[in-house]
Amino acid sequence: MTTSRRCVLLATCTVLIGCQPAVPEFTETDAQAVRALFDSVIVDLRAGDWETWTTRYSDDARFHAPNAPAVVGHEGLLAMGRSLPPTDTIAFSNIEVWGDGNLAYGTSAIVIQFRGMPIDTQKQLAVFRRDSAGVWNVQAVSINSDLPPMQP
Repeated sequence: MTTSRRCVLLATCTVLIGCQPAVPEFTETDAQAVRALFDSVIVDLRAGDWETWTTRYSDDARFHAPNAPAVVGHEGLLAMGRSLPPTDTIAFSNIEVWGDGNLAYGTSAIVIQFRGMPIDTQKQLAVFRRDSAGVWNVQAVSINSDLPPMQP
């Protein structure tokens, strides 16, 4: 390869690399926004406000509830939420958040009691994605119950 071709190749690579969009840094402000989603979800669940709750999720979000099939998207989330009995108790604790660029994940403990059912302690892992407008949305949630499996 001649020197002029190498220079053209190097210049082309430099331009292409320079044209890549910069991945935003995950800042403390981002961590606070993601933690605020945990708080907002609790408010929605206590109020039984399923419409607002679903707006906190991305359009193609996945939700994995304990002992239930996966739910996908706003319509599925809304149907699932409306099918749940009212909650007498729900709280998140030990919320931790980490992130990198446009993705974040968080964990928390959950205490929940649906009306007429035993109290349950659970854990959750949630994945968040920053959209093109800079808004953080829930992308996926997986919840695991501490109750023993139901016997057949």
